[in-house]
Amino acid sequence: MEAVVLACAAQAVYIVAYVLFKTATGRMSPVSGRHPLHAAGRFLGSPRWLAGLLVLLAGFALSATALVTLPVAATLPAYGLGLVPLLAIGMSGFGERPTSREWLAVGLTVAAMVTAALSVLPVPDAPHRLDGAAAALPPWRVALVFVPSLVLPLWMFCVRDRAVGGRHARPLTGIAYGLGAGVLLGATEVFGQGMAMMLAADHWADLPSSPHPYLFLLAGILGVGLLSIGLQRCRLTIVVTVVTVTAKTHLLLSATLLYGEPWPRETGPFALRAAGVALALLALLAFPRHERRPRAILAVSR
Repeated sequence: MEAVVLACAAQAVYIVAYVLFKTATGRMSPVSGRHPLHAAGRFLGSPRWLAGLLVLLAGFALSATALVTLPVAATLPAYGLGLVPLLAIGMSGFGERPTSREWLAVGLTVAAMVTAALSVLPVPDAPHRLDGAAAALPPWRVALVFVPSLVLPLWMFCVRDRAVGGRHARPLTGIAYGLGAGVLLGATEVFGQGMAMMLAADHWADLPSSPHPYLFLLAGILGVGLLSIGLQRCRLTIVVTVVTVTAKTHLLLSATLLYGEPWPRETGPFALRAAGVALALLALLAFPRHERRPRAILAVSR
């Protein structure tokens, strides 16, 4: 029960961090991933952004602590249902109005996480991963998780990170930024989980020689940077919802590969887990890529 409370607290803390990032970047001049030093200077020079970073790190710590004794799938409903206050904040605080298609995508996200969680009921009470699995990871497994996690975000940073212009251009909804940041933040959570497992298993002396803290920092820095750029340019509700579904799907699959996250073998639970992953992918496909054009512009174009 304590781990469930920690997971719920982690989601609440994440939302606070995202709101701080959104308000901080809204006060900055435009930042771009193609100019990382300039962007870093803007971020580090904002007390509000730094406060968001500290809050986000607290969320990572809470989540990692919960995952020492609780399967990843069992924590997912906390993150899915946490999107409800996020939508309320986006609509009341930032004037965001999701479309019917976006409501459908959010509903699919919540359904995906609840369905995946049903595959581990009843939730085990005893610790299930304190055997030092994180301390003895083969390098190829680490590379299999981390290297692909860099492909989409680096492409976003170096190639596609440019402002939308032109008379007929339609701004992005934020799904691309959410995907890139979600992959990186999912990797951050995976390696943060590994550090928590090593500490819980009394392998703290091996932590400096393990890849976990260094990959946690690298993925986290890139992920928070891309997230901040996305929040400056796009809507909070879309970016954060896509980040959530992407990061948690990444965490679930990567923890299975790296730490032996239990994947059900029985037909019913296996089908529920697979259905949860499929619904998560469907949710990502349901999000529209571009913002709607204002009706006035549509009338003129006709």
